[in-house]
Amino acid sequence: MADNNMHSPVPPSAKAIAALLRETRSLSRRADKLSATAAAMTDLTTQQLADEACTTVQHLVHHLTVLERQLQRREKEAVRRDP
Repeated sequence: MADNNMHSPVPPSAKAIAALLRETRSLSRRADKLSATAAAMTDLTTQQLADEACTTVQHLVHHLTVLERQLQRREKEAVRRDP
């Protein structure tokens, strides 16, 4: 019989999520600048792609923020259960 743990993804640590979130927020600021610069171009495809990149990075920031909050809640619950 196969071990089910082999197929389960290892949840990221709080430190890993914090690092990803920090880097993604930095990337978000850069994507905002990119989008603003691309808006001045007459090439609509460039504008659209820059806007999509900005939106995608914003979604990633949101996703990582949710993961961070979930992990913090789990850690607080674990502390309450195990004094």
